[in-house]
Amino acid sequence: MYRPTLRQLEFAVALAEHRHFGRTADAVHVSQPGLSSQIKELEERLGVELFERDRRNVHITPCGEALVTRANEILRLVDELLLDASMMAGKVQGRFRLAAIPTMGPYLLPALREQLKTSWPFVELVLFEMRTAELLRGVKQGDIDMGLIALPFDTGDLHVEVLQDDPFVLACADGHDLAGTSPVGLSVLQQVPVLLLEEGHCLRDQVQSVCTQLDGVAHREVHHASLSTLVQMVAGGVGVTLLPASAVEVEARAGSGVSVRPLAQEGTGRTIALVWRRSDPRSQHFAAFARAL
Repeated sequence: MYRPTLRQLEFAVALAEHRHFGRTADAVHVSQPGLSSQIKELEERLGVELFERDRRNVHITPCGEALVTRANEILRLVDELLLDASMMAGKVQGRFRLAAIPTMGPYLLPALREQLKTSWPFVELVLFEMRTAELLRGVKQGDIDMGLIALPFDTGDLHVEVLQDDPFVLACADGHDLAGTSPVGLSVLQQVPVLLLEEGHCLRDQVQSVCTQLDGVAHREVHHASLSTLVQMVAGGVGVTLLPASAVEVEARAGSGVSVRPLAQEGTGRTIALVWRRSDPRSQHFAAFARAL
């Protein structure tokens, strides 16, 4: 029996993710006929059918589910082998899978990718966006190498590297009675509806924690919304919200219709941290990555 190639395993993992030959071919940068022939050859080498095909869709078989999971594990071990070799050679290179929470990713990841092109040119950074609970689960299970999260949050036995504080600012519509530039006390939140993201976002819990320090704060939950959508509702005069300072440059830029004011109370905000598994042999690289951030 001939062994499958690593490239064939990569194709199978990608096809299981995209469930479409055309999209998968684009993702792995091969022609669709080339992809199809490699998947067929992989199935012949393994002696099982991994995928069902019809004119529109690709369905993974039960055997395919099990073997693609194993293929994912093999590819992860190969990546770790390459990184171990690079560590021995004194180089930082290979593939790092980094996830960030949705209220952090759009504001930090683009600049991070540009920075790494210069400082770590041999590192391939694969980026994901996940809510905190899913992100932490992915890191613990080995599907993700590192995660950018906001504290406070229970991270279990993961290593936590604190990067910086991310204070909250008051966001309101331009022309709102609360618009201004001087620091403002939290008590103003008792005067207007405070918009919150739906449950599952740690930012919601952190903002709500601030609000519970006050009596009579009216919460208005916004379902199935991103932070950008929430801010647009603020711009429309629906209410106010507490916005992380890291998001201000994007969400409250000139012409956005949103004004921000600093809060008079120090320590009102969240803390940005990088997490990874303590047992990961690349921990020293991740620590260097944290210092770069």
